[in-house]
Amino acid sequence: QTPLQTTFGVIMLAIAGGRPRVLPLLDMVEQFVAFRHGVVRRRTEFELRKAEARAHILEGLKIALDHLDAVITLIRGARNPAEARTGLMARFELSQIQAQAILDMQLQRLTGLERQKVLDELAELLLVVERLREILGSEGLLMGIVVEELRAVQAKYGDERCTEIVDDPGELRIEDLIVEEDMAITVSNTGYIKRTAITEYRNQRRGGKGRIGMRTRDEDFLTHLFVASTHSYILIFSDRGRVYWLKVYTIPDVGPSGRGKSIANLVSMESGEKIAALLAVREWPAEDGERYIVTGTRRGIIKKTDLRAFRNPRQGGIIAVGVSKDDAVIAAEITDGQGQVFLGTREGKAIRFEEQNVRPMGRIARGVRGINLRDQDEVVA
Repeated sequence: QTPLQTTFGVIMLAIAGGRPRVLPLLDMVEQFVAFRHGVVRRRTEFELRKAEARAHILEGLKIALDHLDAVITLIRGARNPAEARTGLMARFELSQIQAQAILDMQLQRLTGLERQKVLDELAELLLVVERLREILGSEGLLMGIVVEELRAVQAKYGDERCTEIVDDPGELRIEDLIVEEDMAITVSNTGYIKRTAITEYRNQRRGGKGRIGMRTRDEDFLTHLFVASTHSYILIFSDRGRVYWLKVYTIPDVGPSGRGKSIANLVSMESGEKIAALLAVREWPAEDGERYIVTGTRRGIIKKTDLRAFRNPRQGGIIAVGVSKDDAVIAAEITDGQGQVFLGTREGKAIRFEEQNVRPMGRIARGVRGINLRDQDEVVA
C-alpha cells in the first residue's frame, strides 16, 4: 500500500556569518549560491597558482634549451649540484626552482621534438593563466561558471518533478476525491431521495419485466426519476418558490430496493414546504444569457431567470420565485431560451408560445401571467 501523503522534516541549518542559523528557503538558496561562488573563486585561484608555477618552470627550461651548450658546459664544470644550481641562477638570471628543474631535466628533453613540446606547453599555459586572471577579475564570469556547473549537475542528475510548485494551487475540493459517474436519482411523494449507480441496472428486451427502482411504504409513490452525475448540483424548487442546493454525491447511495433518506435531513427546508421540481446542473454557464430556468405556478404565472443567478449555494436556500399566498410553484425546467412554453389546466385548457416572448427577470420577481384562468381552474402542467 502506498500512502497518499508523506511528511518529512528538513532542518534548514547553515553556517551564516560564522555561526549556525536556521534559514528560510530564500535565504538558504542565497547562502548556497554564496558558498558555490566562494568554492569556484578558491578553485580558480588554486588553478592559477598551479599554472603560474608550471609556466615559471617551463620558462626556465626554455632558457636552458636556448643556451644548451653553455648550460651543459656550466654543469660539467661544477663540482656538485649546489654549485651548478648557483651558477645557473647567476649566469641566466634564473630562480632556484628553475635552476633545480634544469638540473632534474632528463637528457631526452634535449631533442628537438621535446623542445617543441616545452614551447607548446608554455604557450598553452600562458593562455590558461590569462583566462584564469580574467575570471578572477570579473564577477560576471565567476557567476557564469557557478551557473554553468549547476546546469551540468541538473543535466546529469535532474528528472521531471513528480509534484508541481505553483503560486496558488487552490483548494482541494471534495469533488476531486469523488469518482464521476452517472447516478439514477429517485424521489418519492413523501420526500425520500436516493441515488443508485446506473450500472446497477441492466438492459432488458421490450417484453422484459424490469426491476424495482425504489421501495416505498403504503400510500407513497415515486414522483421524480432522472439521471445526474455525482459531480452535479441538484436544484430543489419548493412549492413556496424557494430553491435549495444538494450535491449528488451527498445523496445516500442505496441499491435499487432501498428507500433512501428524507430530503428534510439533507437540506434545511421550511416546515410544510413540498418539492415542486428537481433540476440537475453539471456546470454553470460562463456568461449570462446562455441558459435559463423557467418556472410555472398553479395560478398561471410564469417566469424566466438566468441560470447563473442560482450558482451560489446557500445552506438555507434562496427565493427563486415570488409567490403569493394563494399560489404555488408546480414546475421548473432548464432551457436555452429558444424553446416553447406549454401550459395545461385542470379543465383542459392549454396554451403554447415562444419562450423568447418572456423576458428574463431577477430572482425576487413574481413573473408574468402565462394563461388566463377561470375561477376554479388551475395549471397542472
